[in-house]
Amino acid sequence: MESEEEEYILPDWIKERWQKAEETRAKLVGDASNVSNSRIRRTPEYLAERAEFRRYYFPQLIAIGPVHLNRRINHLQGEPFKEAWTTMYLTDTNQSFKDLYNTIMRESEMLEEISQLHGEDIWQSMSCYYGDVRDTYEFITWLLVVDGCSILHLLEKSGDSVDPHRELKISVDKLVRMYEDLLVMDNQIPFQVLRLFCKDEARLEKCLHTFLQVHGVKTAPELGKGKKNTQKAAQELKLVVQGDDEDPVHLLDYLRRALLMRDLDTIHKEIPAEMKIKRRSLHLTKYRIGSIRELKAAGISLRRHSAGNSIYPSFKDGILHLPELVVDGTTPHIFLNLVAYEMTHFHSDFEISSYLVLLSSLVDQLEDVKELRLAGILINELASDKEVSDLFNKMDIILVPETPWFANIRDQIHSHFESERGRIRMLSWLGEAYNTFFRSPWTIIALLAATLGLVLTFIQTWFAIHPKAS
Repeated sequence: MESEEEEYILPDWIKERWQKAEETRAKLVGDASNVSNSRIRRTPEYLAERAEFRRYYFPQLIAIGPVHLNRRINHLQGEPFKEAWTTMYLTDTNQSFKDLYNTIMRESEMLEEISQLHGEDIWQSMSCYYGDVRDTYEFITWLLVVDGCSILHLLEKSGDSVDPHRELKISVDKLVRMYEDLLVMDNQIPFQVLRLFCKDEARLEKCLHTFLQVHGVKTAPELGKGKKNTQKAAQELKLVVQGDDEDPVHLLDYLRRALLMRDLDTIHKEIPAEMKIKRRSLHLTKYRIGSIRELKAAGISLRRHSAGNSIYPSFKDGILHLPELVVDGTTPHIFLNLVAYEMTHFHSDFEISSYLVLLSSLVDQLEDVKELRLAGILINELASDKEVSDLFNKMDIILVPETPWFANIRDQIHSHFESERGRIRMLSWLGEAYNTFFRSPWTIIALLAATLGLVLTFIQTWFAIHPKAS
């Protein structure tokens, strides 16, 4: 008779650890399935802690949302403007603070999510700087009302007024820095708040278009709910934006969607079928295709394409088509924060990151910047071409998984390189032959004499083998 196997009782500490593992699994599954509802995530530490990037990942004048509350209280000079703008916006729109406060307090799901994601930041600020505040939801609601109204007022006056800095009672340099602060990844509030505070769809779209235009983006994506397309360019193209059936998460997400607008038919025609179904590589890499000078040396020419905001390049018949790019002081804020956002986005295909890697490969020296300028692709609003090349060299730290679109461009260019090398070898051989046999009249005469001698020898041999019949 077989003895029964002894069963051991799990100790309490293992049960507790296992329970935590189950809770973590449930949270991860929930985060992945509800990625479109994710509000504000922190900038990845490996980006934010780099000394050369730090200024791009922290607000300089105004803090938005719950993440930078300590800077909001102690350091930022723009905070008083926000409260003043809130009162101005409420007056302009005939709304009361109490009504908007009640509107946010009814959004319990949103408040709970913010409280769970940023509870530690909120509690520290409440205890240190707002000693009389005891309710987390009340504190979050106060933040959202002030931030939402001030953002809408800032955007509205920037679009309507000839001199927005006069309307907003602020200097031009501070206004520019505030727009840069609106790009910081974790300096955001849910887009839902802006929609709740601005019921007029046309008015909201106008504010959003102003936000895009300030950052050099001409075509606006449609909004998810009650969406209207007011851009003729968007009517003419079949535009697809990831997640465009829903509202954007926040302003930075809205900017990303605007940059990813593209013609779906063109994309699918240019990507080979095997590359579309290829399993995503887990290898992080850079798309090295060579600098502009190297491409030109291989016979590749540059041309600006006119596909709205689209960041997607294309390559055909030895011509690399690139989108127009305006480089100014805001450019690193846009790119680095969009890259950080893609790093925390579960469903991202790393389009912006791949585009930045491509640009960093193309721009190596100031001569590359000059070539892009002359081709009408790059508009330089910095002091010099060297500043542009230095900027892209500084941002050349991004590693991304292989994505079909940019991998296809890279492979096409490499194939062109190989075919060009073969053609160059053939031309080199022909050139060498020309220099050897045609460098002077005497070498030409010698070549012709040798050729004639070979022909006569062949004829003599032929008749020796096949004598003429007598």
